[in-house]
Amino acid sequence: MIQRGDIVVERLTGRRAMVIQVAGEELTCRFADGRPEDRFAFEVEPALTPLASLLALIMSLFPNRPPERPTAPVADRVRPLLVRQPSA
Repeated sequence: MIQRGDIVVERLTGRRAMVIQVAGEELTCRFADGRPEDRFAFEVEPALTPLASLLALIMSLFPNRPPERPTAPVADRVRPLLVRQPSA
């Protein structure tokens, strides 16, 4: 639950703001330039803590899936042996 004094991030723009008033689903936030604006709770999300931001940065450096193995050129591939029927 978002409370007065929390730092939130606007989902659409990514701008940070401080919550100065909570009235049900409507929040009044003060942005960095000093202007207060009303937002709905679904338009903002809690800002990450510095530790969570650092962990997100570190995790973004590692891909989620293993790298693809390069395939060998056709000449280097092992081909299956063809078995011929003995002629009668």
